[in-house]
Amino acid sequence: MLPDVDPVIPLLRQGLALQKDGKLPAAEQVYRQALGLVPGHPLTLHLLGTVVGQTGRWFEAIELLQSSLRIQPADPKAWNNLAVALLDAGDSTKALEAAERALALAPDYYAAKLSWANACFGLKRFAEAVAAFRGLICHSSAPQRLTFFGLWRSAAAVCDWDAMGEAALGLNEVLSSGDMVLRPFDALAYADDPQLHCRSAAAEVARVMEREGVNPYAWERSAKPALQRRIRLAYVSADFHEHATAYLMAELFERHDRSRFEVIAVSFGPDDRSPMRKRLKAAFDQFWDVSQDNATAISQRMRDEGVDIAIDLKGFTRDSRPSIFLRKPAPVVVSYLGYPGTMGSTAYDYVVGDPVVTPAELAPNYVEKVVQMPATYQVNDTQRVIAAQVPSRVDEGLPERGFVFAAFNNVYKITPTFFAAWMRLLAAVHGSVLWLVCSDTDAQSHLRSSAQSHGIDSQRLVFARRAPLAQHLARHAYADLLLDNLPVNAHTTTSDALWAGVPVVTCMGQAFAGRVAASLLNAVGLPELVTHSLPEYEALALRLATNPQELRRMRAHLKAVRSTTPLFDTERFTRDLESAYVHMHERRLQGLPPEGFAVPEVLGAGMQPLRSVPPSLQTSP
Repeated sequence: MLPDVDPVIPLLRQGLALQKDGKLPAAEQVYRQALGLVPGHPLTLHLLGTVVGQTGRWFEAIELLQSSLRIQPADPKAWNNLAVALLDAGDSTKALEAAERALALAPDYYAAKLSWANACFGLKRFAEAVAAFRGLICHSSAPQRLTFFGLWRSAAAVCDWDAMGEAALGLNEVLSSGDMVLRPFDALAYADDPQLHCRSAAAEVARVMEREGVNPYAWERSAKPALQRRIRLAYVSADFHEHATAYLMAELFERHDRSRFEVIAVSFGPDDRSPMRKRLKAAFDQFWDVSQDNATAISQRMRDEGVDIAIDLKGFTRDSRPSIFLRKPAPVVVSYLGYPGTMGSTAYDYVVGDPVVTPAELAPNYVEKVVQMPATYQVNDTQRVIAAQVPSRVDEGLPERGFVFAAFNNVYKITPTFFAAWMRLLAAVHGSVLWLVCSDTDAQSHLRSSAQSHGIDSQRLVFARRAPLAQHLARHAYADLLLDNLPVNAHTTTSDALWAGVPVVTCMGQAFAGRVAASLLNAVGLPELVTHSLPEYEALALRLATNPQELRRMRAHLKAVRSTTPLFDTERFTRDLESAYVHMHERRLQGLPPEGFAVPEVLGAGMQPLRSVPPSLQTSP
């Protein structure tokens, strides 16, 4: 209870009531009024910091909470709210310290324990996070929905499948009650279910809208002609540096037709001063560093500068800023490449896919209108260098002889079901090994232990060292076959393997994230490597591992078509994507709403209806 002797308490009570009802701007106004009456009032600074944090202004929230704690450092709630703001701002190190300060004052404080566990996750101390979330399951005041979610994603990151199973039991109950606790990116790995992914995206949009008080900018779709000028494209991302998205897209930015398009980078990520950052800055007509600006300012700048089409390259991935696009920064908003699924909001007009990842029959799972590229949705950079030299097999930890199954996905994508299939392959192929990318020693331990439980010597699991991209591509020479998995396929990882000449066996799922490898294999002319069930997948991998002649044929095919295949024809891809942008722009100028369409195989032809999965990739009856 708040004491009545303090003159600002009536205002703080009023602000709390407004904040509880979700009326955040009104609550902030009341708190600022109270602060005007008593400057430096610690509780007012604290409450103002919480409401400012709820609106997404995390750095301002951190300053307010720190000011409160300088005056009243013995407040565990303020320390925990500071930890929450720091987590939202991406500073897990300081968040952990703030949570520890809260727990030193209140050792059984559930919210601070939850913040501590989330900070461990942010710091990639996954085993500690698993232990912390497990401990919270029995906490008397715990809202178990958050505990189950935190446990599940922490356990997935470290391949602790027993803990994942425990968490999934609780999560399934939460989800069945209608509580969408799963965040969109995590939902992709939770289940191969496009409807679940759509619900999760819509729930996340609702959270962002409420938290930040977003009122989407309403564009009039008039037929009034625009000025005769180039179409202004704005690519918006935090990844304009050494990052998988940049590795795929750099050449696209360079190849855009500057007679028709003005190309702008809107960068809210770090400047790592890398060669890739330098290349990207040179690739754009304008490069805006907006890393210190909030979503409102970024959106307004894009509107003021007359951006015609805004392309979100992040979606719901790490460091994303969907609130920029929910404010409608351009007449046309497009989701592309970064997030394999729907954004769950009509603020997004289009999502770019292809007949495999976004076939016509799955279009109802997207709030956006679907645009299908002719061959594949994924662009590639043909300037990716494969190093001329690479350490020996022994230096890479591989045996001098023997078949090498590679699984280079992030380990959170590995499921017990597919891992069991991989162990059966190792058992069937004498002298073979499984080559993985994982530097977390706890994850390695869990994977080795699981191998032993399947009767496989744990030393037949080889963990690749981290290496620069050129060296990583070069060591693909030692991989005989890349094994994919569900529910999240290898995306850039598949392109890397195919670029380096390594065949990939995949199993195609129902959702976008589980259909990417099939799209890429179709685009390089190897649809026969796409399977539709685990037994088919396992049988194909075994056949290839024991049939060197067939595997050599596929390697030869990849080498022969690398310069001509649609997957690596960046010039053609750029022209196709530009034709899609022109069609979107012209519909907007004609006052027409967005509609789904397929970019034709022949440039200059009219846009076509959406296409279903190519017959070569359809499940056999």
